[in-house]
Amino acid sequence: MRAEKGDGLKAGLALPFVLLAVVAGLALFGPLLSPHDPTVQDLLHALEGPSLAHPLGTDHVGRDVFARLAHGAGRSLGIALACVGAATGVGLGLGLIAAYAGRWSDMAIMRLADLMLAFPGILLALMISGFLGGGVLPMLIGIKLTLWPQFARMARAIAQGELKEPHVEAARLAGFPARTLLIRHVLPAVLRQTTTLATLGLGAAIMSISALGFLGLGLQPPTPEWGAMISELLPYISEAPVQMAAPCLAIFVSVLGATLLGQALSEPDSGPETER
Repeated sequence: MRAEKGDGLKAGLALPFVLLAVVAGLALFGPLLSPHDPTVQDLLHALEGPSLAHPLGTDHVGRDVFARLAHGAGRSLGIALACVGAATGVGLGLGLIAAYAGRWSDMAIMRLADLMLAFPGILLALMISGFLGGGVLPMLIGIKLTLWPQFARMARAIAQGELKEPHVEAARLAGFPARTLLIRHVLPAVLRQTTTLATLGLGAAIMSISALGFLGLGLQPPTPEWGAMISELLPYISEAPVQMAAPCLAIFVSVLGATLLGQALSEPDSGPETER
């Protein structure tokens, strides 16, 4: 039964790994394969179709779409990973504090998390980015604030269960400090569940980055970014369908890969299996 479970997990991981590997390969090697500067305009070759010189054609001001797609991949993935990393650190820290510190700290942190979760994630990120102005830092802050409550709630729930375990209770009665209890006994259990949530958060972060870029609140022109590329090419969709489809497909593949990976990683913990 365990072998069948392992085979099923491997099969579930294959597709998302391939999808994410394609996006990562585009981010790492795409800029090396394209000789074009993603920000240089060439109006004489605007909206040209795919060719050997421009595999995905050119946009409305003659910039190479493949070069912009590849450079945008690195920026989108980099910012998304930074958002998830920051949200994970803040969420896990506050969740552990809520679980251990006592009633009032627990209530304050969880009510704040509930308040943040009451807003649609993209709306909250849009409000914060709009208030602080476009750019990387406002976008990073806005998306991080939409993600950390999920990590805090997960960390709190797991930590509360672990703190009731006999070996943790024995360590507390033996006089071990709170920091030792949390780091040595509670944090490992929390981290085992973090990967799944972080992977799902990566997909949400990519969607938010693209949405903010589309609305003009993300990376500012002429910096290549997938959402901004869609916004710029939208008026020319009938003249340049390939150029328009490229960033849309990149976002779709990235989010699908992250979502499928998160679902595959969560399956072994979905519940006990019945022996046959």
